[in-house]
Amino acid sequence: MKKIVLDYKKDPELFSATAQEWAEGICARRHDRADYRVKSTQLRNFYDKVMELEERAKKEPFDEVLPFVKMLNSKVAYAKTRGHVSDAFVEMMTQCITQVDSPESLKTFKLFFEALIGFYPKK
Repeated sequence: MKKIVLDYKKDPELFSATAQEWAEGICARRHDRADYRVKSTQLRNFYDKVMELEERAKKEPFDEVLPFVKMLNSKVAYAKTRGHVSDAFVEMMTQCITQVDSPESLKTFKLFFEALIGFYPKK
């Protein structure tokens, strides 16, 4: 899948083609488990956390919010060990979390995640 660059000026397709490609990749079924896919409730839970952090970044100093953004990595890893999310979801979150270094990049992450949810197949 295409590398995620949280800068819509460098990747004008970030909220369209890139988000759609990642949504399809996250949804893809693994060959060894026909029933495996990330449930939309898991996507919503993580999106809600990103949205909450983005709201906090508007009211609090960003250096106080950033550690909680980075802590999402551990939450994603835990969800993976429980079988709730796919490798592709972990990769998407890791790529995005790594790039968050300002309120603007956190907002772009939130918007990318929002677009991804919009493209996620409903079943």
